[in-house]
Amino acid sequence: MADITLHRNNNYQKTVIPNYFIDAYMVHASGEYVKIYLYLLRCMNDPAMSFSISDTADKFDHTEKDVIRALKYWEKMHLLRLEFDAKGDLTGICFLDALNAPVPETPYQMQPENPARKEAVKENAGAGQNAPENTFPPHKSYSAAELRRLKEEADIQELLFVAEHYIGHTLNATEMNAILYWKETLNFSGDLIDYLIESCVTKNHKSVHYMEKIALSWAKAGITTVTAAKEQASSHSSLFYAIRKAFGIQGRDFVPYEKDYINSWQNDYGFDTEIIAAACERTIRRIHQVSFEYADTILKNWKKHNVHSMKDVQALDALHQERARETSIQAESSAKKNRFNDFPQRSYNTSQLEKELLNYGIN
Repeated sequence: MADITLHRNNNYQKTVIPNYFIDAYMVHASGEYVKIYLYLLRCMNDPAMSFSISDTADKFDHTEKDVIRALKYWEKMHLLRLEFDAKGDLTGICFLDALNAPVPETPYQMQPENPARKEAVKENAGAGQNAPENTFPPHKSYSAAELRRLKEEADIQELLFVAEHYIGHTLNATEMNAILYWKETLNFSGDLIDYLIESCVTKNHKSVHYMEKIALSWAKAGITTVTAAKEQASSHSSLFYAIRKAFGIQGRDFVPYEKDYINSWQNDYGFDTEIIAAACERTIRRIHQVSFEYADTILKNWKKHNVHSMKDVQALDALHQERARETSIQAESSAKKNRFNDFPQRSYNTSQLEKELLNYGIN
């Protein structure tokens, strides 16, 4: 795809936004927080404009607490300093130099965990069969000075050079921070990081956030070599193909939430391709539409009943059919008893019957 040139045809007043804010902060923050920050910049760059919590809340249809929450967020990110008087009233907002601020955490420390994954981990822990989900230390916040120092080390310098070659641009602070996290915290070798970046870029995924998701999944699976990563990729590709075939999905890739389910079925539930595909096929037979939620219900039930192979699935099916047959027999037996009891009970007067019979015979 060709590069897109950005240009303007006017000389309107401008609000300058530091590139560092866009690269390292905007991508992680809530959209509402970004709006407030940009509006602050707008107000600061125009002496004719004034800023107040109440006016800002009205402008963006927020509550005053929403605006204050946004300001405190940017203070926590070290981009603002809020100034208060002796009464605790906000009297000033000072913009700080972003280049001297710590690099913010990536979204993986900020986003809530996938519900399906949480439920699976909870169930497995309750059953006492699997260890709790792996947790990893948060990103270290490298200062600009630390990043410059690390870039002078030969192995780091080579690693970043190769990454820039694949990604196609000079790495920003967030990208460097992520790569250092894979090396220093996840203990990935340089070769494994090279393969991670290369394989993602080959699939047109140049986002470091996408790469990090893969890196964390590898770390959880205990993948430490390129060979193991390639084997896992081959297995994953086969699984995706089997699920597409079972669901009848054509002409599109899986969306993120669907991939979360698939990863949970494989990594948290521990099911192989055959069992996962079987659950997807049953979903189509039962509700006649693609539903990862319904397939997850089936797999969760199989996990609860200690299913490990298709033989276990067949045994569970046979048990279910036997119980259904017994329930049907019991219901039929109960219905027969009720038929006899449903007739209204009559009381007879013997003397009266004799008289009616005698009269019948005479007439």
